[in-house]
Order: sequence, then structure tokens, then C-alpha cells
Amino acid sequence: MTASLLDGIEIDGAPAGALYPGWTAIHRQPVVGQFEVVVFQDEASRRQACWWIENGVYKASHVLALPPEAQNDLLTAMDPLFWPLAEGVLGGEIRDDARTFRTDLPEIVFRELSGCWLGRHAPHAIFIAAGHADSGEALTCPDGKPVAEGRMKALLSAKRTGSTLIVSSPFSALPVRAQIEMKLGSSATAYRFNDEAENAVFYLVWDEKAPDRRPSFYYPKGPLLVSDAPSGPLFPGWILEWFARHADHADAIRSARPFLPEDFGVGQASSLRSPKTTQDDPTGSPSPSVPPPSHEQSINASPITEAGAIQKTAEPIKAPQRSFLPELPLEPAPVVKSPPKKGLFGRLKALLGRDGE
Repeated sequence: MTASLLDGIEIDGAPAGALYPGWTAIHRQPVVGQFEVVVFQDEASRRQACWWIENGVYKASHVLALPPEAQNDLLTAMDPLFWPLAEGVLGGEIRDDARTFRTDLPEIVFRELSGCWLGRHAPHAIFIAAGHADSGEALTCPDGKPVAEGRMKALLSAKRTGSTLIVSSPFSALPVRAQIEMKLGSSATAYRFNDEAENAVFYLVWDEKAPDRRPSFYYPKGPLLVSDAPSGPLFPGWILEWFARHADHADAIRSARPFLPEDFGVGQASSLRSPKTTQDDPTGSPSPSVPPPSHEQSINASPITEAGAIQKTAEPIKAPQRSFLPELPLEPAPVVKSPPKKGLFGRLKALLGRDGE
């Protein structure tokens, strides 16, 4: 079986020969154009590795190691598959031209392709260890969208209960319901959320090798990734790969039920522990008797539309390459902070009418 899978492959001008002890070729698959891939597996550890073949010639053992010209040809040939997904469903609305999907490629192959393609075209996500959220500090995402004090800490405290996952959005603090559950192989499980009030799609990802570890947070438009998982930096590529495998994702997202008031009281309270801050309007917090705003109301409630923002700021210099993520603002948005708390002496002065002294 190994010999037949390696037939016709040349390495350094000679036919492919003996492999390292314990390794066996288990799959050979055309990828696109003149490119093929051979998947190998170590019998003892079950680890897998790839050979990338161009016109019958071995080129590299990873997409990242391909010669620049070959890598460019391979990743460019994957554009029709990845671009509509990356510019659409990954961080925003579903695009109608996302019609190409692949279910024939082994997981290790697809993960190399999606991760390298995303790293090539998208700005690298700002990576923050999840421990940063323990301080409860406010933060500003790379795209300028603020996250108020305590919200990220509350979000990363979310627990899966076996039922539909409902969390408090780190952007609006409104409760949002997971639209889809995404099994990223046996490695991780991701949940997609859409905060319509803030026009923000984000993901929570659990590392299934350590399910008790707090989830990772991925915000594609940031781009921001908050994670303690060793595989955390790979999650964005894995999510893009999942969309590229599942042609039914658009229908699943469109048919997903939004958060409803009756969703309270079904064991989801632990996911909604967003503390009140002086920036949050207590009267705006949803309760079982107050339904969340409708889609139309949420859009109209946005303080500044994207078009308005463009009219009020100078047009940024365009990046030399295409990107589905917004460019950084010319001036960073201010970080949301709580006003300083008055001590006992300050409160006494206020009671005596001497606060301004």
C-alpha cells in the first residue's frame, strides 16, 4: 500500500524510497491544479504528517515550507474556496457567492491550507493570554471597539451546561444565544455568536483536550484572540476550515433562534455574570419581563453607523493586499474606565456640601 501511494513521486531527482521506521503512507489526494498531498501516520503515536507534491515532485512537508512560488500558486488556487467565507461568515454576514466546499481533504491537510491562507491574507490577530481578563480591566480591540470593565472576565467564566449556550456579549452586555456549534475535529468545539446591537460576530472555543480550561475568545474583525490553550493561535484557521467543509452552515445560521426572554431560568445564569459598571445603563439590562430589542431596533440603536464613521474620518491609506478585516483607525478609541471611587473622607465632604473644595 505504501509503495503504490508513492508511485511516480520524485525526491531530489530519484524515486521516493524508504520512509522513517514506523511511518506509513495512508492517503494520497489531489488538492488543486498540479498539487497533490500524501498523508503519513506514525503507527505508535498516531501522529500525522504531509508531503506536498507538485507535478509529481516532492516540494515540502508543510505548506509553510513550500518554495515561495509553489506556495503562492497553491494558496492562490484556494482563493475561490476561502475568500467568500473569510470576507463573509467568519466575521460578518453570509455571502451568496460562498458556493465552493471541500469534504474530500483529510483534516491535517485542510488545517494546513486554511491556517496558512488566513495568515497570508488577514492581519495577524492580537493574542492575549486569558489571564489578562482576571484583572477585570477594560480593553479596546484593535479595530477600536471597546470592551467595558469586567465583561471579558465574565465571558470567559461561561460554562457549557449541555443545553444551548447563552452568554453576555462583551460588547453590548446583552445576552446572546449561540447560533451554531462547530466541532473542530476532536481537538476543540467552537460556538458562533452574533451581537446584533453592536454588529459583532465572535466565537468561544473550548479545548476538548482540557475541557475544564476556560474558553478562548476570538473576534475576527478585531482581530483579537484571548486564549490560554496551547492550540489557541490555530483556532482561527480551524474555524475557517470548518466553514469550508460545511455547505449547510448558512442555513443553520439563518435559522438559528435569537435569545428570547424565556431562555432565562434554564441553567444559563452562570453564563451571564456581567457586572454592572457606571457605563452600563441598569435600565437597559434585559430581564425575564423585558424582551431584547428586535433586529431593526438594534440596528437603529447603533450610535454611529459604519457609513457615518467613514464620513467623519479621513480615508485611511489602503493596505497593499486585500483583507476582509477593517483597517485600524487613525486614532485609537478611548478605553472605557470607571470614575474613581470616593473614599470615606470624600463621602463626608459630599454630605457636608464641600465636595468641590
